[in-house]
Amino acid sequence: MKIEQTSIVEYEEVDTDFRMKLPALFQRLQRAALNHSDSVGLDTQTMVAAGAVWILNRIRVKIQRMPGYREPLTVRTWHKGSAGFRAGRDFFVLCGDEQVAAAASQWLYYDIGRKRIAKIPERVSAPYTDERDEALEPGAIDFAVDKTFEPEETLALTTREGDYDPNGHVNNTVYLDYLDTLIKRSGIAGGSIGEVGIQYLKEIDRHVQAIQGGLVKDNDVIHFRFFQQETVFAAGFVRTKDAL
Repeated sequence: MKIEQTSIVEYEEVDTDFRMKLPALFQRLQRAALNHSDSVGLDTQTMVAAGAVWILNRIRVKIQRMPGYREPLTVRTWHKGSAGFRAGRDFFVLCGDEQVAAAASQWLYYDIGRKRIAKIPERVSAPYTDERDEALEPGAIDFAVDKTFEPEETLALTTREGDYDPNGHVNNTVYLDYLDTLIKRSGIAGGSIGEVGIQYLKEIDRHVQAIQGGLVKDNDVIHFRFFQQETVFAAGFVRTKDAL
C-alpha cells in the first residue's frame, strides 16, 4: 500500500530565497511515514502503549530541486518490507507531475521495556503490506559514514526544548536543522544541496544540553558529524548539486 499527502509549501517552511528549507523537507517525509502508520492502526501512541516504537536508523535523500513557496507538494511513501529488526521505507516528493526528490530509509523496531532493538512481529509488519518499488538505486541505503574524521569546521550547538519529541529525545528532523545551520555558517558547501545521507547513532536525550557539529570536505563529499567529546550522535555526508 502506498499513501500520498498533498499540501502547499507554507511560509514558515521557506528560506530567504522562498525555497523549502532542508529540515522542512525532512519533516514532510517524517509526517508521511507517521500518517501511514496511523492509517494502519499503528500510530505512535498505540505502539508506545504496546511497549515499542519505530526508530529511524538512517535515511538518504536525493534532491533535484527544492519546492518553492505556495507550490503544491505531494509526498508518496511506502513500506518495503521488514527482516529481523529492520524495516525499509521509500519516498517520492513531487510538485505536480515533476519529481523533485526521492529518499530511502531504514527503521528499527525498539522494545521500550527491554531497552533494545527487537525482531519485528508479524502483527506489526503485516498491516503495512510490502511494496518492492525502489525510490533510489538498489543498495543506496547501505552507505558508509565517517565517524572519526578531524573536522575542518566546527560549530557549538545548544539543544532547545522544542527539539524534543514525545519519545524524550531530539527529533530526527532537528538534526537537519543543525546541519543546515552548520553548512550555511561554515560556507563550506558552496552550492545547493543535492544529496544527504545521515545515520543516527545515539539519541540526544534531555541530559545533553550542548553538542558540537563538525564538517570536513573530501573532494566532492562533505562529511559531517554531531558529537560531544567521544560520543557521536549522528554522522553522514552531503553532496552539492554541482558534485552529482
